Amino acid sequence: MHAIITNKFTIVKDPSPIILQSLTNLLSYEDKAIKYQLRRMERNPFQKDSGYYKKLQKEADGCLLKPMGAHVAFNSGLAHLIDGKMTIEDKRTDTGSKVAYPWKKKPFPLRTYQEEAVDLCVANWRGIVNMATGMGKSLVALYLIKKIQRKTLIIVPSDSIAKQFYKELSEIYGDDQIGFYGGGKKKIKNITVGIAASVIKATEEFKKADLGLIIFDECHHTPASTFIDIAVALGDVGRIYGLSATDYRSDGKDIMINAACGDVLIKRDVVWGVANGFLAKPKFIVKNVATVGTDFKHDKLKCYKEHVLNNATTKTQILNDIQYYISQGKSVLCLVGEVAHGEELSKQLGLPFAQGTDKASQSYVEQLNAGTIAGLIGTGGKISEGTDTKNVDVLIMAQFIASKGPVIQAVGRSLRKQGLKTEALIIDYILQGSSMLSRHANSRIDWYREITNDVTII
Repeated sequence: MHAIITNKFTIVKDPSPIILQSLTNLLSYEDKAIKYQLRRMERNPFQKDSGYYKKLQKEADGCLLKPMGAHVAFNSGLAHLIDGKMTIEDKRTDTGSKVAYPWKKKPFPLRTYQEEAVDLCVANWRGIVNMATGMGKSLVALYLIKKIQRKTLIIVPSDSIAKQFYKELSEIYGDDQIGFYGGGKKKIKNITVGIAASVIKATEEFKKADLGLIIFDECHHTPASTFIDIAVALGDVGRIYGLSATDYRSDGKDIMINAACGDVLIKRDVVWGVANGFLAKPKFIVKNVATVGTDFKHDKLKCYKEHVLNNATTKTQILNDIQYYISQGKSVLCLVGEVAHGEELSKQLGLPFAQGTDKASQSYVEQLNAGTIAGLIGTGGKISEGTDTKNVDVLIMAQFIASKGPVIQAVGRSLRKQGLKTEALIIDYILQGSSMLSRHANSRIDWYREITNDVTII
């Protein structure tokens, strides 16, 4: 059996029925989010008979294996799946002209594991660097760009992450080297930070940009259609890598992360970071809260409104906890699930509220890091991912999320070491009046116990 690997595709020539079936099994997936939506729609006879329901049925299962005449092909990020299984003709090559990147301001030197990550990327055309929040993924990116010496596109999921990356790159390499694509700006330079929603509309422009390196920051977003479409459209670029603290998803489409970025090259997770002294030691306290109200067993939004947003018992417990730890001189970050809850806490406590519509949100994070404010309220979407929170003694988990990735990302906000900090306290809640939210809390407890045995339920 013979395969050809190009930058964009892995082509298996004239596959036998056994190989074809094996590849089909390996490259098939089901979208759990759509399956969940279909189950909900099945309870409503009007929805079940709708055209939208039938459309979702067709989208619930997929396969990344594509026919190509007598051959079959799939994304070159998945080329590792055929290693050692057939004769391979490797046609992958670097693209783009070389660019010298002198330091304007030399960054911190790489730790041993970060240097290992850079070396592994250089030795592989595709790959994922999986490092826990606070372990220095962005520093790896800075050194990787200098090492590869090619025109670079860094793709990020949000405006706040883009601005943070742009600021850091400008300080290290100089403004003249760094472009920004998104939010009304369309500057492509030797190193360009691009917001995914804008890059997807300009893939033809980026195809002409002489790129040699693409870095997907927070690459667990790649299964979203925008990210995977970018990865396919720009798949001819020589080197593509992903950075993430959580290289998995809860919707069953994990394989798309690998299709876009390749296999995991190195993994240094929270457990490793804590054990080796690079992250603060987490201590979890989970409190039972005796909420009263209707138990909406199959509707998370109604559960949230009944047992959090409109529930005095829950809100008072969260408020009291924040006040208590601030009174003890602790720096507190509280993550909430809804803007209305955050606004209420912000008003009650006199603390700033970082959320999507507030352009000062990044400055609030900087104030928290500097210790000029006692605490910060933030929506999980604004603060939980890609935000560099360094000075958090106590994290209040008040967003009541159910997916592992966002939970681990949220916990990571509290684990960065700063000054004499060696430990971080994370407070969570079991809302007893809701079977759904209680079940989600128990899942979070299981994930906490994967990190440490220091989990107390009261």
